[in-house]
Amino acid sequence: MKMLVRAHPQDVLSFLLRETRYVSDMTNEQIIRSVEADFLCNAVRNNQKIVVHVEFQRSRDANMNRRMWEYNIATTYLTKLPVCSFAIYLWKDKSIVEPPFVLRLVDGNVIHIFYYEAIFLWEVPSERLQQKGLEGLLPLLPLTQGAKKARDRIVNDMIEGLRAAGKEDILALGYAFAGRVYTTEADRKWLTRRFAMFEDFLEESWSYQEMVQKGVDQGIEIGKKQGLERALNALRPTFVSIVEARFPELTALAQQQGERFTVPELLSDVIDKLLKAQTAEQARQILMQLDQVPDTPHPDA
Repeated sequence: MKMLVRAHPQDVLSFLLRETRYVSDMTNEQIIRSVEADFLCNAVRNNQKIVVHVEFQRSRDANMNRRMWEYNIATTYLTKLPVCSFAIYLWKDKSIVEPPFVLRLVDGNVIHIFYYEAIFLWEVPSERLQQKGLEGLLPLLPLTQGAKKARDRIVNDMIEGLRAAGKEDILALGYAFAGRVYTTEADRKWLTRRFAMFEDFLEESWSYQEMVQKGVDQGIEIGKKQGLERALNALRPTFVSIVEARFPELTALAQQQGERFTVPELLSDVIDKLLKAQTAEQARQILMQLDQVPDTPHPDA
């Protein structure tokens, strides 16, 4: 979601607040770096300077409304501007805390009431994201209302809409979100086939490369902090997913070979080689070369 909003912030603002013009990202500006918000930006609405604050939630958080209030208050204080806050929930969960946030004394007297907008993507009609000017949000179509009942059509609409808008650079994000809906083995095969024709473009797009690199970096970072096995467990799914997406006939071999790695950095190097492989035969040779290399000993051995 952070990658999506960074790629097309104006589309996100047009979805959240009509007649609002994006000015600049301020998520990591020094003045508000202490506020760990998902997205903050300067904007103009009705000739008034404002800040738009967005949090992306994939599961319920019992403290969500208080966290939204704290971020809003801190950002308002630091920027001296009115802050409009939104919480976007990606998929349905139980007992989601909804606005407003009310702070009371023990005797019931109200100290603060804070309103923000909670948006549940599964309640948003798919037609809304297909409106002109919101093309940057098309990767979210598989998560919208009724998408599960018409998944294939929704995925096709997403792909064709992004191509028509010249936003193929975020096709990989659409592929990732669709993976949340296509969960069975047969579903995954259909989805893989549907995106296979865009394989070369996906691999060259910044969104795909950033997602892969993020998976690699997270695995190595986990290894530094919590141990090699945790790092390998984080990297192996990325390794297998890359092979499955690019060379599905080699998936079983990748799963088998992935278990042989004992050093995260070595697995990361193999992932880099697989990303550069042009054919299934080249990928097979990379995977089979592992049989010619003795298992790397554990650094502590």
